[in-house]
Amino acid sequence: MSLLLLMIRLPLDMAQRAHGLTGLLKRGYGLRNSPLDATRLHITLFDFKHHVDLPLELVELVKAAVGSVAATPFEVMFDCVAVWPAPRALVLLSSEEPTQLIVFRRKLSTALEEVGLGHMIKPGFTPHITLMREVEPDSVENQQVMSFRWTVRDVALVNSLTGHGRYVELRRWPLRE
Repeated sequence: MSLLLLMIRLPLDMAQRAHGLTGLLKRGYGLRNSPLDATRLHITLFDFKHHVDLPLELVELVKAAVGSVAATPFEVMFDCVAVWPAPRALVLLSSEEPTQLIVFRRKLSTALEEVGLGHMIKPGFTPHITLMREVEPDSVENQQVMSFRWTVRDVALVNSLTGHGRYVELRRWPLRE
């Protein structure tokens, strides 16, 4: 199975810090599951449903849409951890409204609609970074943590090989100054 994702990947230093935080939370709260690998930490902008085989026409439409969007680098910040009951995930959130990220996602959404993919856009968007899956609700208290702040400089289209814990990056677009 494949899951096509449009995402913002964390810079390596931020991903390693987030992975380290997850390890501390795992030990501190006695969590059993493993943290997601640092190289897989990201902010999902859009997911385009699971497919048995990667649909190349969909990939090309997404590439065309993203390639048409003009955007400059912007800053994001995440500084809270929480467990979401559904899908039972430990996530990193922001205590501040990530306005620039939301505006960027809206631009992408408009471009996806223009190429005929509006039906694949899920309503609502809560920016987050999943740190660990299959975490029991209420097993970790919601809390502020040291902030993870960086400048987003690109967006990536990734094929997530479901069940294999692996991402295959198909394309990356730089944001231009």
